[in-house]
Amino acid sequence: MKNIRKIVSRIIMQYGTRSPFQICEKMGINILFVDLPDKVNGFFVNSAENGYRSILISKSIPDFKKEEVCAHELGHALLHSEINSILHENDPSFGLKKFEAEADFFSNLLLPKPNSNSLTQKSKFKCLTKF
Repeated sequence: MKNIRKIVSRIIMQYGTRSPFQICEKMGINILFVDLPDKVNGFFVNSAENGYRSILISKSIPDFKKEEVCAHELGHALLHSEINSILHENDPSFGLKKFEAEADFFSNLLLPKPNSNSLTQKSKFKCLTKF
């Protein structure tokens, strides 16, 4: 997971944003909002033949969720672009859970939750006010 931290830091520095939509645009990854089955929020497509890369996002999910899905799928694009998860979907030995956990970790680093650092900031303030 340490490499994922470095990748996220490099991407943020290189593109000057945490927005997965802006990063995708700058990287030439197409984003399509489409009808998907109920339990599918999105997925990444990498066409090796023509270099066409796309993230498909369900247009029926709320807007705030679309950014999270885009960040997660961008994680797949950068970390697992050579893996076709659809081919391995029913193979428990392949380890898709690891890839999903890595994409979630990538997304959480790229899009930190509001107030995720508030406890740390309060603790620092208390320490400083004691002296």
